[in-house]
Amino acid sequence: MTFDDPDLQGQILEMFAQQIDDFRRGLQGSSSAEALKAVLHRFKGSARGVGAFALGDALEHAEHEAAGGQMPVLAAVEACLDAVCAELQELRKS
Repeated sequence: MTFDDPDLQGQILEMFAQQIDDFRRGLQGSSSAEALKAVLHRFKGSARGVGAFALGDALEHAEHEAAGGQMPVLAAVEACLDAVCAELQELRKS
């Protein structure tokens, strides 16, 4: 997708880091399972688009729970977010 362009890769990862912040705000603002499902679904595509497949899978699982009308437990999503944020920090250092 980036044709091995390190500048473009950096830009995309910075945009993704901003999306993480937006996603977390969306989680806090979701008062129903349906609203939460929409937030999870939107972010799932972004996560998979940058190669954060474990996060995408955790989001998909939570999305399916929300589709069933229940508020999902987001521990796996939060753990994956923490791991992705740590990776982004490491990439910024290099």
